[in-house]
Amino acid sequence: MKNEELEITDKFKILGAKYDDSDIPNFLSVLKTWIKYRNALRKINGRNPNIPEALTEGIVTKHFENTFRKIKVLRNNDQSITKFDCYKKDTKEIIEVKGCSVTPDLTSWSPKPHFDFFCFVDFSSLDGKYKIYKINISSEELKNLKVNENGETFQEQIDSKRRPRFSVYDKFINCQNKCTGEPLFEGDLNT
Repeated sequence: MKNEELEITDKFKILGAKYDDSDIPNFLSVLKTWIKYRNALRKINGRNPNIPEALTEGIVTKHFENTFRKIKVLRNNDQSITKFDCYKKDTKEIIEVKGCSVTPDLTSWSPKPHFDFFCFVDFSSLDGKYKIYKINISSEELKNLKVNENGETFQEQIDSKRRPRFSVYDKFINCQNKCTGEPLFEGDLNT
């Protein structure tokens, strides 16, 4: 892992981390620890914890060139940028990363996403294998997406003070909407 200070705009600066193959043993350790924790919670009827974002975001930076995971905001005088996961330095694109450990997924969103495209990381095999899908939709386009059977849009759910939740597989991957339906990258933490 290598850290670098990145100037997103003249008003917004972050500390970013870039991961590579040398980080795979740490990713595998996180996955195995998370699975043990999840299984222990099930024994006491606890809710399934989400897959750790450090794992899914780190995997994305490993596969995308010039891409860094946001570790810390160093300067924020630009209130239009509120939350994001990764930054692609060469194209100046902000990337949202979502992940799943079960299919079908039910992905939850913050009320103020800001990104140029997002990546979906599927760890549902729970054996170290993963798939990364690139969904070519911006945060602005996402606001108009119908997210339930009632025809409510993403933005309407936010306006109703609810966190939008929907299946990324159903809305994008399976129907090849803003996505080829095929993973851009596949990997196995065990190799």
